[in-house]
Amino acid sequence: MALVIFAVMKDKSGKFWKKRIKNSLLWFFLLAMGCMVVQLLAVEYHYNRIADINWLHTVSLGELSQLLINNIGDSLLLLTPFVAFSGRWRKLGWLMIWLVTLWCFAQLLYMPSYRDLMPLSSFFLVENVGGTVAKSAMGAFKLADLEVLLPPIVLYIVYRIWFKHGIDDTHHSGWKRLGLTLLCVLGFVAIRLGMTAVHYNEDKECPSYEQQLVNDYCVMWTRQGDYMNQNGAVPYVVYGLVTAIHDRTTLTDAEKQEVTRFINEQPQYGDDYATARGKNVLLLVVESLNSWVIDLKIDGREVTPTLNALCRDTVNNLVTLNMRSQAKNGRSSDGIFMYNTGLLPLTTQAVSNTYGNVPYPSLVKSLGEYDALYACCDEPTLWNVQSMSKTYGYNDFYGKADIDSVVKSNGYLLDKALLEEVAQLLQQRKQPFLCLAATAGMHHPYNAPMEPATWVQNSGQYTREVRCYLECANAFDASLSQLLESLKSNGLYDNTMIVIVSDHSESVDDAPNGRPSIDRDGDKCVCVIINSGQGGKIAGPVGQIDIFPTLNELLGTSNTHWSGLGNSILRDDVTSVATSPTQAMGASKLINRQKEAWRISDMIIKSRWFEPRE
Repeated sequence: MALVIFAVMKDKSGKFWKKRIKNSLLWFFLLAMGCMVVQLLAVEYHYNRIADINWLHTVSLGELSQLLINNIGDSLLLLTPFVAFSGRWRKLGWLMIWLVTLWCFAQLLYMPSYRDLMPLSSFFLVENVGGTVAKSAMGAFKLADLEVLLPPIVLYIVYRIWFKHGIDDTHHSGWKRLGLTLLCVLGFVAIRLGMTAVHYNEDKECPSYEQQLVNDYCVMWTRQGDYMNQNGAVPYVVYGLVTAIHDRTTLTDAEKQEVTRFINEQPQYGDDYATARGKNVLLLVVESLNSWVIDLKIDGREVTPTLNALCRDTVNNLVTLNMRSQAKNGRSSDGIFMYNTGLLPLTTQAVSNTYGNVPYPSLVKSLGEYDALYACCDEPTLWNVQSMSKTYGYNDFYGKADIDSVVKSNGYLLDKALLEEVAQLLQQRKQPFLCLAATAGMHHPYNAPMEPATWVQNSGQYTREVRCYLECANAFDASLSQLLESLKSNGLYDNTMIVIVSDHSESVDDAPNGRPSIDRDGDKCVCVIINSGQGGKIAGPVGQIDIFPTLNELLGTSNTHWSGLGNSILRDDVTSVATSPTQAMGASKLINRQKEAWRISDMIIKSRWFEPRE
């Protein structure tokens, strides 16, 4: 065997191989298809494992077959340059292979933090490639991710050793190349139409095959990854490209009436609960704060004692530990978008990316003359955060450049630096003020213990990733305690409604026994409202979209022209939430309307509903 390989490598003319294989291009094409299928399957496997930890044990052979067939169709289409071109133009096939490799690798880095595939529009946010996002991506890298990098590298080595000369010497006529290209394209089309037929047979409610085509390819009401599972990578990318380019929707008269009807039918709240009218507002949006950390003890010691005390005091504080995340691909920016506007995020892309310069009603605008400050730890360009702060109506922006000097000069952790600066800034603001402070200290990844090691890490409990997350939660809790004490000492505490909310949930460590069983899926968020004049524990489930109308009701601004698409959690009928247009939990008469709100919000955003009309 060694002698054969040596002979092949020494035979630079390629005659040895050409004598034994009549069609090098065919065999290489099949190997390249296998390489690409493996890469796409790796992306789908990791996505489905993130979406459902038990997926591998519950997935059917039919579902796996559909994934495989989809990927074969995709690879047929993507590798057509090898048969469509000759000479040096054939190298475009290698360009496609490396583009698919980079796309797959980016997805594996993106999914652990965002729990979904990266939408195409996010690939163009080059300003996001740095700071927290870069750290999160690099922290998400695992050796297993090489499964999308190694196949094309091995393929290239095999190509150089065994196939290059044979392929270079393969010259087909233009008609033959056209015929092979059409064969690949028709193979892709046949697979796609066949898969739609399968979906049509499974969907008993779809009225026609043509409607099933529309449902499959023109609508993405589920996660990005679910769309790829159903339709393959090529339709997914095409859909993302079309939606990124076509960023304005013109509504029909019927759709305009539908949106108007939905808005008019939203509940109008009176002043029964307007017990925080005229108070300052501190909206503290906490990165990745999961409810299961509340009241968690390690060796009898509380991880978040400050939050625990606030959550136990349901006489003076309004508390829900069953708020479900509705953030999508914009993650933190989506959470902040919901809290500020009362609109739901897009299911296909980040609102802050494509629709950041669109006017929206907001909490700031409802409050009128409030002095409004936006403070965070991010670069101004990250998810267009500074531009979005202006869209919401905030007067001033305090970001990474301001916080870095505090971190470096005092050696503070991010959250401690941010909250200490917020406490000082609020002393200088005109009252009443509204301050949004978005933390970042609990951002993924959770792979680096603090230095020096804390008592949480030294406990040895749970997995290392969970301990790292709990260290961050413990550090935030200590910073929160200092912030509250500072507000009290400065005489601001009693006249300030403090709202502590999670920006989204975070599934920390997917190992079955990796974390406490309080919330196995890690999908419950925290909402604590202090000094509102209202108290109680809301069992829920409620949604992030419900916080905007709740705050408006407490602040006495419910009678403005916009109350959002959610429902105030002060009302007894909020016991359900729609986490997507098709998925809901809880039991109440609101469920169908909560699902419909996603489509209404989508139309409002994409049509620029609140843009002034001539």
